[in-house]
Amino acid sequence: MSGNRVACIDLEGVLIPELWPMLADSSAVAELALTTREVPDFRGLMERRLALLRAHRLRLCDVLEHLRRAQALPGAPAFVAGLRRSHRLLLVSDAFAPMVGPLVRQLGPGLDLECHDFETDDSGFIERCVFAPRRGKEDVVRRLQAQGCEVLAVGDAFNDLAMLAAADQAFLFRPSPQVASAAQDLSTVTDYAQILRSLA
Repeated sequence: MSGNRVACIDLEGVLIPELWPMLADSSAVAELALTTREVPDFRGLMERRLALLRAHRLRLCDVLEHLRRAQALPGAPAFVAGLRRSHRLLLVSDAFAPMVGPLVRQLGPGLDLECHDFETDDSGFIERCVFAPRRGKEDVVRRLQAQGCEVLAVGDAFNDLAMLAAADQAFLFRPSPQVASAAQDLSTVTDYAQILRSLA
């Protein structure tokens, strides 16, 4: 593995399922199904989600219970293992640590994760989002490039586009029609093998 080659990989929609639609289905709160594949304003989307959770009396422990059967996407652990042969891997996600922790462990040992967190109140309801100290995922890419790293990025949603544009090599993975329309200049792939073949 080359120390100056880093892969910045999104989580939801790329390595693990979109968790909010899963939560929407399990909890029967249909409005929770919207994701950054449809809504560009991530922080506004999170405000809406937290309001819905409180309105439906869903605490963080309830959210985690609804998601406990979630599994990494088929082929994702093997893709991660293959990528780690040539790159240092950094999971760069707008997900939240309590929700994705068990799934990250399914992907392989010792993975670095940069994501957000939750702050709960005394009753266990999510009170606010504790966002990672960055304006966007592209800040992570630029920080690595400033350290002399060559960055590969993979993402699938609106909140990944700036990261993909900043990277030295980038792939848009199984995007929604809305995202694909907004990023016609990016290389689009439908499976992990296409990415690994490009690195051979």
